[in-house]
Amino acid sequence: MQSKGKIVKMVPFHCARPKDACSKCAKLAEEGEKYCLISFPYSAEEISRPMITIEIDGEEVLCEFELEKIFKDEVEAREYATNNGLEMPKS
Repeated sequence: MQSKGKIVKMVPFHCARPKDACSKCAKLAEEGEKYCLISFPYSAEEISRPMITIEIDGEEVLCEFELEKIFKDEVEAREYATNNGLEMPKS
């Protein structure tokens, strides 16, 4: 079963290339941190995915993730969190 995901505050990216090699990633990096919805795909496929350290039951865990959505601001992220039973990151 796929989880609903998690909202995190991070510098989003467009692709796996270095930000200097991708104009879209460079623009996102310039804009700084944003609230993002990420999911944690569970599969045995040999796909390269980014990694993030999150806290699960009080333990720091390194997980693969997929960037699902970049919110325009905190208000939009909070509304999505409320409507979907997700927690917002602590500011």
